[in-house]
Amino acid sequence: MDKSKAKYTAYVGSYTGESHNDGIHVFECDAGTGDFKTIAVYDAYENPTYMALNRDCTRLYSVLGRKAFGPGGRNGGLAAFSIGGAAGEKLTFMNEIPTGWTVPCHVSLDPSGKALVYAEYSCGTAGYADLKADGSIDPACAGKAGEVNARCQVRHEGDGPNKPRQDRAHAHCSVVTPDGRFQMVVDLTLDKVMAYDFANRAEGMKLVPAACIDTRKFAPGAGPRHIVFHPNGKFAYVVFELGNLVASFRYTGEGFVHVATLPLLSGAAMEACKAAAIKVSEDGTQLFCSNRDISRSGYDSISVFNIDPATGAMEFLNNARLGGAFPRDFEFFPGGRFCLAGLKESWRVCSFAYDREKGTFERVAAMEGVYRPLFFAFNLRSARA
Repeated sequence: MDKSKAKYTAYVGSYTGESHNDGIHVFECDAGTGDFKTIAVYDAYENPTYMALNRDCTRLYSVLGRKAFGPGGRNGGLAAFSIGGAAGEKLTFMNEIPTGWTVPCHVSLDPSGKALVYAEYSCGTAGYADLKADGSIDPACAGKAGEVNARCQVRHEGDGPNKPRQDRAHAHCSVVTPDGRFQMVVDLTLDKVMAYDFANRAEGMKLVPAACIDTRKFAPGAGPRHIVFHPNGKFAYVVFELGNLVASFRYTGEGFVHVATLPLLSGAAMEACKAAAIKVSEDGTQLFCSNRDISRSGYDSISVFNIDPATGAMEFLNNARLGGAFPRDFEFFPGGRFCLAGLKESWRVCSFAYDREKGTFERVAAMEGVYRPLFFAFNLRSARA
């Protein structure tokens, strides 16, 4: 089956509110036309904004809040779901654990698929949670409200020059290096990507800091937000929210060597926007960063760069406006012909036809009324005619 013409199931995470309980949407997406529709909705979970899908597409993991976990601001957690149904549309709750702080803002799986790593923004915490053989989350990695679980959590401290955003530590993203060696935690306030010894955590269980990335290359106040690795595992890219920059690094297995730093925008858009998500194309030849216009002047966009897979070097191609407010996350359909994006403050999900030669996005379809959509993941094993 030609994957660029098949239909796939996608999982959408969003915020919830008093009159908006539908936190998880499941879409059927046509990779041949860019059309999409809702095939399932789940409304029992508070703020399932960010998710992680395992390689076999049998388990979905989500951040969430739960009143039973603790008082407001300390009620964050992680949940595991098994995936079933003919199209992978059925999510069955497996278990959940509290993390002890606010709802995490990012979660991902380590390369082995045996652990989750996460970051929590408001209190500057990050950690990991081991997974059991059945895919459920190990309760030994749970946190207590307002307390650091020394076994599997760290809490950053400090502030930065770009107030008020850098008023205190804000961990914004956590991923494990492709070789499974380091847990990387991007802290927007500290202007650092912190590295922890992930491979050896089983010996002492604690996350021990490791000096493997040169943060001297990070401009004070630039506010790093997310890090993503190239499919070949040799390069990493960091997007800076407050400085509207993107930096490339060569990963050696021992550390990171700075390659280049480039602006995402120019002119008035540089002042109006704050960068959000960063993605690398499935073939590793292009890089994408979303930009949210804080001034509401219409600069909301995705910046596109060509990548040299041999050197990791970036070359600016285009900045494409999307015609909606606050594009947080986005994800390309399998095959790369179309892109699904959440326009958070427009309460809208849109699909766009993508022209890789020009780096342009043309709207194909839109779904209104999806409350503050944020995250997208495609089930690659759900391909069907």
